[in-house]
Amino acid sequence: MTQRVTRRLLACAFACAVLSLVAAPAVAAGDSWTFCVASARGDNVWITDVFAATRSRERLERDLKAYLAARGAARVDVQCPEPVTDKTAAVNAQFAAIEFNRKLGAKLHEAPARELGGER
Repeated sequence: MTQRVTRRLLACAFACAVLSLVAAPAVAAGDSWTFCVASARGDNVWITDVFAATRSRERLERDLKAYLAARGAARVDVQCPEPVTDKTAAVNAQFAAIEFNRKLGAKLHEAPARELGGER
């Protein structure tokens, strides 16, 4: 694995870890909030808006990967943090992921949450 790919995977893992540390576990009642981070070879990183999670994390990750692949992004790694009931915590974790990737010099792109069945 190249150093850039390793850094991208670490960036995705960091975003998930931040959300896990600052947010309480999601409960069945009420809305649950998440966002997704995708990275491809090179410096490209896509981050969605925070959205109400209506699907499993695995499905969200598969759907975003398919969406980006259909638009020419190859070998994309996607991670969506576990949904949480506190939207503010999800937004803070998303912000941390954006800042972390920006510091790494990533080319940030917005990935539309509506493609994953969610809106802000």
